[in-house]
Amino acid sequence: MGLTPPLEGGSERHIYELAVRNKNAVVLTQKGSDCLNKIELPVMNISSFLRNISFFMMCLLYSLKLLLVKKYDLIHIHDNLLYFLVPLLKLRYKVIVTIHGITGFHFYENKRLWFFFSTSLRFATHLISVSVNDKKLLDQTFKHVSYIPNGVDTGLYSTFKVPVEKKITFLGRIHEQKGLTYLLEAFTSFKKKYPSYQLVLIGKSQGPYYEALKNKFDQKNIIWKGFISDRKEIFKLLASSEILIYPSLFEALPWPALLEGLGSGRPVIASDLEGMRTIFTDQKDLYLVPPHDAKSILTALETLLNDKKLISSLGKNGKKLVNTYSWDLISQQVQDLYNYV
Repeated sequence: MGLTPPLEGGSERHIYELAVRNKNAVVLTQKGSDCLNKIELPVMNISSFLRNISFFMMCLLYSLKLLLVKKYDLIHIHDNLLYFLVPLLKLRYKVIVTIHGITGFHFYENKRLWFFFSTSLRFATHLISVSVNDKKLLDQTFKHVSYIPNGVDTGLYSTFKVPVEKKITFLGRIHEQKGLTYLLEAFTSFKKKYPSYQLVLIGKSQGPYYEALKNKFDQKNIIWKGFISDRKEIFKLLASSEILIYPSLFEALPWPALLEGLGSGRPVIASDLEGMRTIFTDQKDLYLVPPHDAKSILTALETLLNDKKLISSLGKNGKKLVNTYSWDLISQQVQDLYNYV
């Protein structure tokens, strides 16, 4: 169960990649999902609030139906709003819940809200954390927690050989969480010294935050690509970039967009978030900078542009590392857990 269309975020991509590799999986989602084997529920898509509430209500009704007639071997929940259905579904099914991120997210930081979420999650047969840090936190409350990270489609990159262009590229949602204010501050200074470089931002470009960024910063040499559904097109844009950058303020580590960047073979600059150094080695796999720090981003960009050897080694090491995160391997880990529980 989880909202999957369109494939804009990491959790939507995660659900889709697992579903296409499991022919027996049925995805309960809203209309417009890219998943092949699915049950589409009618959802009010006027606003994100109404979409979420109506999706929850439709899933509640469908869950009651599932209690009357057992149709599946187990239920795998991905959407945090649906955590509240776990006690109900557990009456007849094994229930696995994948938690796509708690650190920095409102429902975890608000202790009263987390109390209600965690009470429901205690009924789950097993929990999956996509983040090494989050697993440590979850282990303090729950007994059965596995770490199975996000993945990347490593097969797509092997088909691309594109020339590198003078551009710095970001991939992700256009959201305050992604640290774009600091990136644009850094690029404003950067382009004074390197006027031939472009900053390319791939992600849904609309809403108040996007408009605020456009109004605050000079848009010369800044390219807003918007949301791109074609993964091949995204990978080509990444692989043809001189440097990739992910200045997030908080994330579930490692997040999908970062893995895709590493898989491109191009050097990656990323925020030095808590837990990053347990997965990656600074200036070996990628270049780490403090979050909330435009000056450090600027320094990192200039350092890489003046060190071709470092650019080459980061690209090669990142691509080698990310092979351990292929969706085929991740999907098999999830399938093994299905068989285990």
